[in-house]
Amino acid sequence: MTDDPLTPRDEDDFLAAEYALGLAEGEDLTAARDRLRRDRDFAERVALWQERLVVMTDGIAPVTPGRKAKKELIKRLFPKQRVPLLERLWVWKGFTLAALIALAYFAMPTLRPPLPEAPLQLYATPLRGDVDDLELLAVVDPAKGDVALRRISGGAPSGRVLELWAILPDQAPISLGVLPTEENARVMLPQALRDSVPLLTLAISDEPPGGAPEGSPTGAIRAVGALSAL
Repeated sequence: MTDDPLTPRDEDDFLAAEYALGLAEGEDLTAARDRLRRDRDFAERVALWQERLVVMTDGIAPVTPGRKAKKELIKRLFPKQRVPLLERLWVWKGFTLAALIALAYFAMPTLRPPLPEAPLQLYATPLRGDVDDLELLAVVDPAKGDVALRRISGGAPSGRVLELWAILPDQAPISLGVLPTEENARVMLPQALRDSVPLLTLAISDEPPGGAPEGSPTGAIRAVGALSAL
């Protein structure tokens, strides 16, 4: 574990990732929306994360909206008046035009600023459990051996601490250290694990102060997440 605080760039990356994943809430969500309107660099970071994450939806079959959905949309757009046919056609033509503009924007590099160059490979996972509301986001850079964590909700039970573990298939958990109480943390992966990041599962247990005394989890496993490539 390292006590180095996250840099402003790290903070921006976390906020952009949370927004792209739909995890940003409250003040973070308000701040992200505000920065998207006025901060071009932050908007590019969000776009980069969205491009990384969109591959995770490749296995989801597209669904064509039915006529009932269109009727419901018209009802919500014009709740208190009868809508003439021409006005309805205007609404759907507007959506079609917007879709074409969006398609052109993403398909033609000359219409949008270039995205910053992505790292060679990153891995990420949300860590969640069934015990309580503990939830974290972890992003791993194998080249640097760096694990950046951001706590979204929850914490350690009274009189206990949270300890992070790296787990390879059919092997005993390896401690990555006790997590600080702050929202953000950074952990260094042991050199021996850096080539095995695609196979890693991260887990968090609650332990007595100072961490697990025997080097293996003794408390409840409070959150788990398997790393996936971005």
